[in-house]
Amino acid sequence: MHLSIITALAVLGSQLTNAATADEWRSRSIYQLITDRFAPPSDSAPARTQPLPLECNTQDQTWCGGTWLSIIDKLDYIQGMGFDAIWISPTSENIDFGTPYGFAYHGYWVNDVRNINQRFGSEDDLHTLVDEVHKRGMYIMVDVAINGIPSLSNSTIPPQGSMWTKKEQFHDFCQIDWSTELENDKQVKDCSLGDDKLWLLDVNTENTEVVTTLQSWISEYVAKYKIDGLRIDAAKHVPGAFWTGFCGASGVFCMGEVFDDRIDYTSAFQREKWMDSILGFPFYNGLSKAFSVEPHRNMSELTERIIGTLNSFPDPGVLGNFIENHDTPRFRNITADPRLVHNAMVGQFLFDGIPVLYYGQEQDMSWGLSDPHNRAALWTLGYENVTTVKQVARLNQIRSALIKGGATYNGETYLQARSTILANTTYDVAIRKGPIIMSLTNRGSPEEAASFSIENTGWKRGEALIDLISCLDFATGSGGSLSISYSRQGYGGLPYVFATVDDARHMGICNDVQLGIVHTNQTGKPYTSGSAVYAPSPVVGLVTGAITLLALFFL
Repeated sequence: MHLSIITALAVLGSQLTNAATADEWRSRSIYQLITDRFAPPSDSAPARTQPLPLECNTQDQTWCGGTWLSIIDKLDYIQGMGFDAIWISPTSENIDFGTPYGFAYHGYWVNDVRNINQRFGSEDDLHTLVDEVHKRGMYIMVDVAINGIPSLSNSTIPPQGSMWTKKEQFHDFCQIDWSTELENDKQVKDCSLGDDKLWLLDVNTENTEVVTTLQSWISEYVAKYKIDGLRIDAAKHVPGAFWTGFCGASGVFCMGEVFDDRIDYTSAFQREKWMDSILGFPFYNGLSKAFSVEPHRNMSELTERIIGTLNSFPDPGVLGNFIENHDTPRFRNITADPRLVHNAMVGQFLFDGIPVLYYGQEQDMSWGLSDPHNRAALWTLGYENVTTVKQVARLNQIRSALIKGGATYNGETYLQARSTILANTTYDVAIRKGPIIMSLTNRGSPEEAASFSIENTGWKRGEALIDLISCLDFATGSGGSLSISYSRQGYGGLPYVFATVDDARHMGICNDVQLGIVHTNQTGKPYTSGSAVYAPSPVVGLVTGAITLLALFFL
């Protein structure tokens, strides 16, 4: 028997002191994983079903054996990169039969939200995972899919096995005409996803019984399993007003999937208070176009999307920033140049919002242009401490230090400040966010005879700066200007994150030797301020250390 809506809200009220709010989530960094594909069963994490081959051919579109217990096996790996939250696949019961698109290994073909998906484990297993995550001071976000009931036929409403048993609990069947999607949002809300091979029938979320049932369920579910946040699947396919009540009943942070490139459309989910946050698809599209494999892509579109995001979203600081996920290409499929990828990652991690990294990005998964091949098993690559893992850890370290170190600019901390664009060209953009300036370029490899000037950094002339990625020093020139050269061997196409030496010292990012060096040129005179080319130094070990660090990140 479900709780009445009044009882559900009473339960919600008793849980509010433990709920994780948007303000508590904004400082987090999220690792997204597909439960079936992240970690295999082991002696300490047995499979709940018949063990499956670990080769995990994505073309088979079937279960490969990952469970909630096997996630626990690799929490050290996730936390070691600096993540303090995980996002897991939907936990609800899915269809368990084959379709023309394979089996429901991903967890999104939900036919009854009220029951646990036994393919991933038992109720006790899910409790155990949540407890282990919380013991580490981490948050857990669960993907929630309440719409799109899977069916092999559009004529059977309700479909067999669905929790919905009445025709009025579904919208009348219709198919979305994607060619008119932009002009007809009602069909996006009311018509069915899928196709004639597998329909995803549209639940009538204006039906009072449906609304009450789902609000009661999410209130009970979050309280029972102590869930910290929700990722809402296919949020644009349900009227926004429904999410206000649903997320309110959950009592926790809600981040919706609004798979759409329009800033005015996507920002409405936050402006209208339908939910706390969405995944930032407009920003993602800007990053992917700016840093794609095609050389010298124009940076102007990314700049426009940055401005649009900052102007249109009431709170861009809680948007989910990503460069790949289970519905988009692997970024290394877009570009093979590691320097372009690193520039995109700096934007992903340090621009306004919450960084969300899709499992495998850190291991440079390069196959997977689309579903199902962008959902490969991570264990086929391993969990090694490769270059990109180190880059991810460094960016998480920088972001965490900025949040906890208390550095300010014009009285604002890193989290309080909204980004502003200081300078941009066809190939470069400089962004100030509180006490740091990010410089991103899509010039890529190799080096070239070019430079990027930031005329007014906001710092005074001769300000001692440091790049928080490499811990190598810089200084401002006339009027607080900074000039970045891409011609020196080993430095072409790199991203930079500048902070004052004083702020870096307080944040504990770089060691005292790196922060305290007085650089000199080869004549023994102090190095001239105003150039962002790394200065030579007579200090023993500096050059060797710099070369080693660069090799660590970019070779």
